[in-house]
Amino acid sequence: MRLIIFGPTGGTGRELVRQALDRGHAVTAFARHPDALDKRAGLQTVAGDALDVAAVERALAGHEAVLCALGKPATSPGRLRSEGTANIVRAMQRAGTRRLICLSTIGIGETRSMSPLYRYVLVPSLLRRTFAERARQEAVVRSSELDWTIVRAGVLTDGPQTGCYSHGFPPTDRSHEIEVSRAAVADFMLGQIDGADYVRAEPSLSY
Repeated sequence: MRLIIFGPTGGTGRELVRQALDRGHAVTAFARHPDALDKRAGLQTVAGDALDVAAVERALAGHEAVLCALGKPATSPGRLRSEGTANIVRAMQRAGTRRLICLSTIGIGETRSMSPLYRYVLVPSLLRRTFAERARQEAVVRSSELDWTIVRAGVLTDGPQTGCYSHGFPPTDRSHEIEVSRAAVADFMLGQIDGADYVRAEPSLSY
């Protein structure tokens, strides 16, 4: 399948690129500095800014599915996630591409109650602006008519992909660790491309 990945140079984005190529997909990596990625067979890179809707439209044409892993530092989240994702949604609608898998985080919406650390410490003090931006991004995706899936991942780690992780559990389930490896997140996101279980849904993902 022809995939385009936005945010391919971040930790999760790199895993998406690597695993997508390993699975035999043709991958386009759209980034401001795509030269940071290693060259591999099946990988095409496009230099561009997700805030430039014309650049997004040019890059997205001809692709069958989109994976969005846009990110910014927690200390200065800005509006890249929400405004960049809005440009991606517009470009998908114009191109007729329907499948969108978007990375988000546990702690948004009803999942905020899953961890007291999120609810009473991190969100009110350290991550308030980042989580507000994530919520705006999710709202953009949900308001579209695309076949979207929002993946709410736990705290991201650099652990290996073991295939052992949990997904789709309710926010009342406190039995899970609120962390998951970037490799596991990439594995799950890629698995949703052809999957129908979480179309127009927001599955949580953690160990």
